[in-house]
Amino acid sequence: MIEIGKRYRLTTLGRDEGGYYHSSDNITVTGLEGNLLEVNGYEIVNMASPLFHALLDEEGQQAAYKQAEENFLKKISSEDLDPELS
Repeated sequence: MIEIGKRYRLTTLGRDEGGYYHSSDNITVTGLEGNLLEVNGYEIVNMASPLFHALLDEEGQQAAYKQAEENFLKKISSEDLDPELS
């Protein structure tokens, strides 16, 4: 779910004489209507475009990774070790 007012990393495809390339920018979503994303208050990005590649919530991703790591560490520390392996 895309949230207005939140910061994301926007990745799009571009093309020049050398072929296609990725371009990434940190943006703030300032509006959303259907497939149209308003970023930084003045630019419109069509998310249905074949040149739209990704919109990544880096802060949310880092929080999810941290939570997964904490859950994993909690699980392995609470399990009894197999006496045959010791």
